[in-house]
Amino acid sequence: MQPHQERRSRGAKIYPNGTRLRRPWLPALLPLACLACLAHTATAAEWSVPADLRARVDALTDAQRAFIESGDVLEIIPERQLKHELGTRDSEDLARFVGDLMALADEMAYDPTRDMGAAPLNLKSKRFNAPTPTPAPLRSLDRKPGPFSVHRYLYPTSGVPTFAGAKVAIYAEDLIAGNVDVAIIGVPSNASSGRRDAGHGPDEMRALDTIGTPDIQSLVDPLDALSVVDYGNFYEDWQSTERTVEHVAGMVAETVATGAIPMLVGGDTSMLYPGVRGVAEAREGTRFGLLHFSAHPDAERYGDHTISDRQALFALLDQDIVAGRDVVEVGLRGPDVDADTLQWLRDRGVRYHTMAEMRQRGADRVLQRVLKEVRKGPDAFFVSIDVSVITPAEMIAAGRLTPEGLDIDAVTGAIRHVCASKDIVGFEITDMAPMLDLSRLSVLNANALLNACLVGIAVRRSGLDPDYVHPLALDHGQR
Repeated sequence: MQPHQERRSRGAKIYPNGTRLRRPWLPALLPLACLACLAHTATAAEWSVPADLRARVDALTDAQRAFIESGDVLEIIPERQLKHELGTRDSEDLARFVGDLMALADEMAYDPTRDMGAAPLNLKSKRFNAPTPTPAPLRSLDRKPGPFSVHRYLYPTSGVPTFAGAKVAIYAEDLIAGNVDVAIIGVPSNASSGRRDAGHGPDEMRALDTIGTPDIQSLVDPLDALSVVDYGNFYEDWQSTERTVEHVAGMVAETVATGAIPMLVGGDTSMLYPGVRGVAEAREGTRFGLLHFSAHPDAERYGDHTISDRQALFALLDQDIVAGRDVVEVGLRGPDVDADTLQWLRDRGVRYHTMAEMRQRGADRVLQRVLKEVRKGPDAFFVSIDVSVITPAEMIAAGRLTPEGLDIDAVTGAIRHVCASKDIVGFEITDMAPMLDLSRLSVLNANALLNACLVGIAVRRSGLDPDYVHPLALDHGQR
């Protein structure tokens, strides 16, 4: 059969792909139905027929008249268009037209004997509904493994944006050959709760050239002290969170196995789970802590979903990927913080710090307590930042915006100290939705949070004390 031929069976139209349509005229009415979806979103109610059209409606069959007067017709066709059809068609043509609308309504209505209640996920499929890793046979390019520049000029300020203006690595062998210390990676996931645009976070943070700046305290330049690369994006399967989790966790584990520290740039906070899990898989049970700055405890235990931003920490604790005694949460507030959740965290041994504690005891004092708890914790830490921890005045683009919060300077100072004090095995910044802040202040501050950990790692690798201050940075030396 030729590609554009059609075959008929029992009055149905069967297209080349095997689709059967019981009423071949339906495609002609579908655009009209789509227009109605846009024009009429309210629940159907009785429609008052205009007096000048009453005679036209009364001439229809009882079933057709009931269909129009009930208002059900407005689910298929906009009211303005209905009035036009009633006023311009002759009686025979109008009856035929209304009959077609009734048939279309019947086709569009849910029928449990004919229609699936939900589209099933094919759990046997191994395909990924988004960009996939390049197959090994396509890697045989004439290029030695290692980071490489994508810039035309030696000192670029524009062109192809990369995190920190760093060179690019694509494969694990590039990280190994380049002896890479830090791989900054975009994870543009955008499928969790809150105000959505987190998927554009990585590109916006790349485009604003404020990562990799020298540490004002020690004057250490992280790009001199560390081998840093932009490791591209780990993409999501937009039809399956489960496959996204497996993919991201596997890619993180692969990155850690090369010796590089993965610094993940989200994307929504659901990726906290595969990020930490990937590190745990690569370290094969070696203990590490989790320092999580966020307004939200992310410990929902009774929700409809099992994988989302709201369950990320719960899943990590419930599956013993991290131990409660090794978790510190900072900045908690908002509707997800209730007595039941805090009691559950306490019972699991989690050290949490709410904004109520900040108010009562002072933010500086509480953050010093946080640093003390981290010092007493494991030698290695994963640092996670949901930008909601920052006050909205300085982070309006938080996906799950919550009133109050900590100042950017206080958080960056604490992060820098931790990353200069501990062996950092992973880092993540999530839920910055750039379209919500046209000023780009939120992007600037998100970059500052990432840079704080980057310079902290550089200070540690340089053999300096976390509190070291370069004399030139402290005093001008003039009388």
